[in-house]
Amino acid sequence: MSARRVTQVFAIAVAVTALVAACGGGGGGGSSYKEPKGPAQTTLDIKGGNFFFDPKDSEAPAGIDEIKMESEGGLHTLVFDDGKVPGFKLEASSGNSDELKVDLKPGKYTIYCDIPGHREAGMEGTITVT
Repeated sequence: MSARRVTQVFAIAVAVTALVAACGGGGGGGSSYKEPKGPAQTTLDIKGGNFFFDPKDSEAPAGIDEIKMESEGGLHTLVFDDGKVPGFKLEASSGNSDELKVDLKPGKYTIYCDIPGHREAGMEGTITVT
């Protein structure tokens, strides 16, 4: 990635951070997302950084699981592709974390960061549910 592109992505991240702070910020899912009731059977701990998820690929049992994302630098999100979990969104700024429970059916789910440029820079992964 060129230095110019890195600068552009950084500028976008700073602008989004300022916008989120001005609007009250905080993750915890979109306004339409409803967390399932009941305890989580497992927690997936995922780190988000510039520009990666660690681990990139995770496994979880079917049912209610908790997903926790910790940011290791900058503002990052974690959402599901293809509308498979409508409204689910984790959002964390540098050094912070966000978590939500989700009821997952067996299958393979693609996750990504929806901040402009992050997915294209490689911030994408999968969760395989068995």
